[in-house]
Amino acid sequence: MKVLIVSNDRDYIKKAKEIYEDADAALSVESAEIMLNKKKYDFIVSDLVKESFNGYAVKKLEEEKEKKGIRPLRQEVIAVYSFKGGVGKTTLVKTLLESLEKDIKVLVVDLNFHDGGSDLSFTLDLPVLPHIGMWLKERTKKSFFENLIEYKPNVSILQSPPKRSLVSGITERDIDEIMRLARSKFDVIIFDLPNEFNEIVKAALDNATKIVVLSKGTEGEFARMKEFPYEFLTVFVKPEKGFKNYVKLLNLKYKVVSNLSKEIDAVCEFIFS
Repeated sequence: MKVLIVSNDRDYIKKAKEIYEDADAALSVESAEIMLNKKKYDFIVSDLVKESFNGYAVKKLEEEKEKKGIRPLRQEVIAVYSFKGGVGKTTLVKTLLESLEKDIKVLVVDLNFHDGGSDLSFTLDLPVLPHIGMWLKERTKKSFFENLIEYKPNVSILQSPPKRSLVSGITERDIDEIMRLARSKFDVIIFDLPNEFNEIVKAALDNATKIVVLSKGTEGEFARMKEFPYEFLTVFVKPEKGFKNYVKLLNLKYKVVSNLSKEIDAVCEFIFS
C-alpha cells in the first residue's frame, strides 16, 4: 500500500506514520502535486486538503479511529479470481458488497465479459444498461460516473455488457484509468474477474491491494496456482480431500468454509485483517 501524507504539522505527520509506517510525506500542497506526478499512491492522508486531490481519495486520521465491524482499515482494491468456473466468485462478490458497513463506498467492476451477460448482472438483477462498453465510447470522467449503476446508496457497479464485442477495444490502460477514477470516490473497489489470464485480467491484478482466489482444492487448480505470478489469499469452499498436502507445498494463506454466505464474517475478517 502506497500512502502520501500531506501536512505542514509535524505532529500530524508523526501520528499518521504510526498508522502508515512506509508512507511518504509532503509538507505543502505544491510538494504533494510534484510527488503525485512522479509516483502512484493508493490514497492521501491529510489535514490540508479535503475529499479528493488530483484524482486521489483523501482520508482523515479520525476516520481510522472510528472504524468498527467489517470495515477495511485503508482503501482496498480486491480482485476476486479463480482458476476454474463454478467455485462461487459471484456469491463472494455479492456477499462482500452487502456485508461492508453502510457508510463505506464500494465500487464493483465486473470484467466477466461473456455473450449473454455476466453471472453478477443476473444475480443482482441489474438492468441491461448502462455498462462498461458505454464508458469506453468516450473514456471521460463524466461518462465514467454516469455509466455506473447504483445498486445501493453506498454500492455502485460498473457492469459487464451483454455482448463481448461491446468491449472489444478495452486495453490495460483503461483498467488503470478506471482505478484512477474509482480511487477518487470509493473506499473499496472489487474486481470480479473471469477465470482467464489475459492482459486485462493482469492489469486488474496489478492494481489490486489484495487478490482473493476461490478454490475447490482440486489438483488442476493447484497446478495453476503454482504458476500464478502473484501473492494471494485462498478461500477454499468445501475442498477435496487431501488439499492440505498442496497447501503445505505451496505455503498458501487460506481459509476453509463450507458456505460462503453463512460464513461471510469469517471470510471478511480473513480478507481485511
